[in-house]
Amino acid sequence: MTAVSPAPFAPAAWLKQTGRAWRRPAMLAAALTVADVLPAIGFAAGLALGIDQFGRSPIAAAPWLALAAASLIARGLLSQAGVAVGARLGRAVKRDVRDRLLTDLFGRGRRSGDRLTAVVEGVEALDGYYARFTPLRLAAGLSPLLIIAAAAVASPVSAAILLFTLLPFVLGMILAGTAAAGESRRQFQALERLPGRFVDRGRAVAVLAFGATDRVTAEITTASNELEHRTARVMRIAFASSAVLEFFSALSVALIAVYCGFNLLRLLPFPVPETLNLGRAFFVLALAPEVYQPLRR
Repeated sequence: MTAVSPAPFAPAAWLKQTGRAWRRPAMLAAALTVADVLPAIGFAAGLALGIDQFGRSPIAAAPWLALAAASLIARGLLSQAGVAVGARLGRAVKRDVRDRLLTDLFGRGRRSGDRLTAVVEGVEALDGYYARFTPLRLAAGLSPLLIIAAAAVASPVSAAILLFTLLPFVLGMILAGTAAAGESRRQFQALERLPGRFVDRGRAVAVLAFGATDRVTAEITTASNELEHRTARVMRIAFASSAVLEFFSALSVALIAVYCGFNLLRLLPFPVPETLNLGRAFFVLALAPEVYQPLRR
């Protein structure tokens, strides 16, 4: 009987196969993340109407405040369910890819530093991608539009402001993400090269005894410094991009607050096709931060 050799080292193909195999749990995690929009809208509506009715009668405000409390509980349960499904998905994907890598690593007998790094560092990085990023990617595309549509019911002008400010927010995310992705890729390549140098020099330890110690030490020091430098660049870009996103988010919420405040006071310097009351204004203000929350996550 002819022995079947393990598949060649092709992580990209393995990840495509893994993504297809675990598509249903990934869609479930994404659906739970998108479903978070409904209790968010319920909480904003309950809080806004409860505050609006409280001045007239606390009894009339009680059902709306109960709706806000029930929405908070439902939101917590949905969030916990999404985290649990994502965690199970991440563990299953890591186990699948790690088994494939170890089979190739030891079955074919070619143990290089980059493959050891893939088994240890690369597989662990898949947890964040499948457990958190994949569900949040779908939510980032759908949830802001759903929330803006809900805000349009109370205030079309506020919804238009949210939609207009969403464009530079998304553009800033694209630019920051592209820069961070490139630096992160180069940082991981430097991380791959460093253990490879240790493995190769360990094999040639007999040669190092004949005067090559200083040169090898300098090479490893250079590789370590390169990794440190690239890691610092990734961190700088990450913090700078977070600051930019927080700025756009705060600016958008501030614009909504200014518009709603001046509309309530009837002090707008230009005509608008709507007149807000306290309940509608508070509803829009409570929803405004939720528009950017999926994108920030």
